[in-house]
Amino acid sequence: MTSASMRSSEYAGSGPDRPCSRCGGDLLLHWHGPLMTGVWMELCPACDVHRPAARAFIQWYRDADRDPTALPQLFEHWEAETMHAHGWSRAPQPEAPPSPPAHLRLVPRGQG
Repeated sequence: MTSASMRSSEYAGSGPDRPCSRCGGDLLLHWHGPLMTGVWMELCPACDVHRPAARAFIQWYRDADRDPTALPQLFEHWEAETMHAHGWSRAPQPEAPPSPPAHLRLVPRGQG
């Protein structure tokens, strides 16, 4: 099977195709949102083309020569955009505290 012939449910892993809940058209992808949010995310080429991250995902999906390594970043941006439209926002990740300096016995000779 070529990637161009893959159905959205093969990407989503979420069962049979279903229509868009907004327009009734075909979805490219349907996905449960992040755990405990109860959000059902839909990627619809008719309804979502005006949203930047969704549009980029739609363009990637339709490109027969798409780069599979781009998928994680496209998905993350689409998920954040979709969740924001539902009133959710991603919490900023805390910065790791700076590491204390290495103990002198751990520094190689001649470098400390």
